[in-house]
Amino acid sequence: MADGPGQPRPDLGFRSPDPEEIGFFELLRRLEREGLRFGRSGGPGTEPARLGQRARLAMATRDIAGFAPPGDRTPAQVDVEVLGLFGPEGAMPLHMTRWIMARQSERWFTAANSAGQGRVTADTTFLDFCNMLQHRHLALYWRAWADQHPEVGVEHSGGGKVSAMLKTLAGVGSPAYRAAVSRGGDPDLPLRQATSLGQQVNRAERLTDYLADYLQVPVRLEEFVGHWLEIPQALQTRLGKVYHGLGRGAVVGARVFQRQDRAELRLGPLSLPRYLTLTSDKAVLGALRRAIRFVAGADITYDLRLVLARAEVPEPRLGHCALGRTTWLGRPPRQDADDFALRGFSAKAEAVP
Repeated sequence: MADGPGQPRPDLGFRSPDPEEIGFFELLRRLEREGLRFGRSGGPGTEPARLGQRARLAMATRDIAGFAPPGDRTPAQVDVEVLGLFGPEGAMPLHMTRWIMARQSERWFTAANSAGQGRVTADTTFLDFCNMLQHRHLALYWRAWADQHPEVGVEHSGGGKVSAMLKTLAGVGSPAYRAAVSRGGDPDLPLRQATSLGQQVNRAERLTDYLADYLQVPVRLEEFVGHWLEIPQALQTRLGKVYHGLGRGAVVGARVFQRQDRAELRLGPLSLPRYLTLTSDKAVLGALRRAIRFVAGADITYDLRLVLARAEVPEPRLGHCALGRTTWLGRPPRQDADDFALRGFSAKAEAVP
């Protein structure tokens, strides 16, 4: 059995836990599941079990005195030994424990069970009343412990304080911004990459690790890709007018070659179905573009090059291939096909075969 985020969890449906082998915190941690948690607001129906204690005069030797699994109409019952009002460690005087035990041994009642048959039961009225009161105290004690342990909070889809801190560290603390970033992608991805996203250094591995986790394909970044930058006509050199000073603003021609503001992302080797998805699915490409802008910003323009695995290159057949995307003429390639690129992908998607 697993919870919302897919974390494995022991299943209590097959075997009740042995009080001799399990502690108080571990048992309540196993009992909690999505929608049913101890120490939250709501009635008894919103909690996975009822907490209480048994009357005893001996010193506690274990955390749990007993566990009763849930029935058709009754919740699970957990009897605790290390905490409570009664017993040698309890807050109430010891004679109250003796009085409860005397009522249980001297006063008996005959009641009908679920099958309509008579059964004899001891008088546990006062103990049940006290357990009803201290159930809340025990649940809040567990809640205070659980809220301070990150491994407990992340087992639930909400995540609690730990998830809130990770979202803030990853830069997606705002619900509206988080929804915009995760639209069309994995909403838990920024949390898994929170430590990398929280760093102010814009490293290449920061982007490649994020995209590799998102796409589940190998990602490599080639930096300082050369390209021709078009100079707007208003900023071009005009002799005797503007931008004509040698060594200052004069440029010969209408464009300049540079490498400082462009890089290339290489995805693959890819399988053919994955390759076709990345070449034609606008929703996937839009989500990928948002992921790049979220991690790397808009200062650098990123080209996207899709690398198709050599064994996945299809044979050219009429009616089964697309020009510029899945068509390769000649002999089978000796290396992966990497001649399909989207220039300026992070700014706009433009196919360049």
